[in-house]
Amino acid sequence: MRVFSRLGPVALGLLVVLSVACSDSGAPANTANTMIRVSGDSQATLTGSTLNQPLKVRVTGTNGLPYFGGTITWSVIGGSATLASPTSLTDSTGDATMTVTLGATPGAISVQATLAGVTPVTFGATACDHPLLALNDTLVGALQTTDCKFAGFYTDFYDLTVAAPQGVELTVRAASFDTWLELYLRAGSFLGYDDDIDSTNTNSQLTAIVAPGDYLLAPSSYDPLTTGAYTMAALTKPASLAGCAVVWVTRGVDVSDSVTTSDCVDSTNGKFYADVVAVYLIAGTTLKVNHRSTAFDAALFLRNSSGITVASNNDSANAGTTTNAFISFPVVTTGSYLLFIGTNDTVATGGYDLSIASTTTLAGSPREQERGPQVLRMGGLRWPKGRAARTWSHASR
Repeated sequence: MRVFSRLGPVALGLLVVLSVACSDSGAPANTANTMIRVSGDSQATLTGSTLNQPLKVRVTGTNGLPYFGGTITWSVIGGSATLASPTSLTDSTGDATMTVTLGATPGAISVQATLAGVTPVTFGATACDHPLLALNDTLVGALQTTDCKFAGFYTDFYDLTVAAPQGVELTVRAASFDTWLELYLRAGSFLGYDDDIDSTNTNSQLTAIVAPGDYLLAPSSYDPLTTGAYTMAALTKPASLAGCAVVWVTRGVDVSDSVTTSDCVDSTNGKFYADVVAVYLIAGTTLKVNHRSTAFDAALFLRNSSGITVASNNDSANAGTTTNAFISFPVVTTGSYLLFIGTNDTVATGGYDLSIASTTTLAGSPREQERGPQVLRMGGLRWPKGRAARTWSHASR
């Protein structure tokens, strides 16, 4: 043991003392002291769906530091839900999480987290009903304080299935409050909204041309914490555009229509007519649109929610001939856009074919479809009252 021969008797004595101190079994043991909620409380989602955020607790020990390795027992003490596991362990930060899937019964859900020696923590959630609304049917509903609430707005939900490309007219009517309506893909992506039918009618009417698929309607109110009876109707209608009325479209639809003198008009340097559609675009995707006509020189204009033209095209070989129009727009900012289907020549009118390709995701970008209904992340969103400006200018190309 040559290494110790150089320490001398004093140093060896210190080592003995330190050894005794380190092995002192009389020091108080660190135990769990407090447990708090960190995140996941007061969520709401559709029955049968998984909550968007896992429930998370944090445990602190008697030494004031994160408590590691504690076994948290989770249990459903109210409502219908299932847990990913009956227990989870606290990590090095003192945190433990649990994934919750709601059952088939709508209403309030309570989940409790317990740990020996500390006060239990309870999380609340709401399971939202979503009955089927068939095309060409009307249901009677009511916003109530027991409904799912998002950022202060009570909201109901209805499933809608469309078997073929179809024009639809979705209408919410209420006598006692200003209505609001949102449309989603059932898988989660936001598609469109409507506030007022016109300046004198506070009911909501969303007109759309949709691809086959499952959709989710979300009637609500323009003002927060509003309750009252309403009717929700879903009617089929021709997949057409007319009179400069905004029609929402989904990806993957084809429209055959005509530009007429009663459509939107740009009078900047003569009269240019156009139809208009609204589309909600997700950052990281690419919008591809073909506009073909044998009656006129086709032109396309895409404007963002601030009224700025972000893409336009007149003649493109990608559209089949040099007098047709084609846009391939990589979306940088998620939001609502207006697409004007117009002409390059003044006072031109006639028939056209419009094709909006299915979603294309850019390499390395976030997926358009996130887990769970996106409505539950966007429910607090309220656009300013009033309709989008339906104007554009050829000069902005």
